[in-house]
Amino acid sequence: MCPGTECLTCGFRSEVFASLPNYQLEELSRSKVLMHAKKGETIARQNDSIEGFIFLRDGLAKLCRTNAEGREQIVGIATPNDFVGLLSLFSSKTYNYSIVAIEDSSYCSVEYDMVMNLVGSNGEFARNLLAKISRVSDLLIGSRLDIDLLQLRGRVAYILCFFANEIYHSTRFNLPVSRREIAELIDMRVENVVRILSEFRRDRIILIEGTYIEILDKEKLSWAKMHG
Repeated sequence: MCPGTECLTCGFRSEVFASLPNYQLEELSRSKVLMHAKKGETIARQNDSIEGFIFLRDGLAKLCRTNAEGREQIVGIATPNDFVGLLSLFSSKTYNYSIVAIEDSSYCSVEYDMVMNLVGSNGEFARNLLAKISRVSDLLIGSRLDIDLLQLRGRVAYILCFFANEIYHSTRFNLPVSRREIAELIDMRVENVVRILSEFRRDRIILIEGTYIEILDKEKLSWAKMHG
């Protein structure tokens, strides 16, 4: 269990829970459980019953869906201070996708029934929650449309810029996903991802050493993202 006052100061209070009075936030904090997941560990599995409201405190997680043919498609990356599983909260009693740690992560889980009770008793909280769900949905749809409009080189450049600008805020980072997972995320064949990364390295746009990436020429990478 988490200490009763912890939610008063951590990122959990931002956005959705900002409208809760302290006594409700303290009750929430007493009931939530802090959990840890190693890289590759499943936090929630597609088609399992929704039992908790998950808040990612540290690390990264991928949201992935397996289709009827058994092919996995990554639909998004969850970052610290993200509420994951939101898109299944009201539409289904089971998760519509799996949540898998791609870095060692910690997350808080609040009982589903408690969240639903807050929805029923606090109108501002309910509006904040619906607004957050709408923003998450818009972001996922917008990202998918942006990727679909890009050429192959542009898609690889897009994901490198995403990790550099949105995740690590640095031109130097270790890719938390495999080449196969990159291909799933941007809807490409693995061999094309490998080929284009090699082309970027040959053109001195990036440096690659295993999972280590360094962006050597941000302007050229941005140009490749826009023009392929």
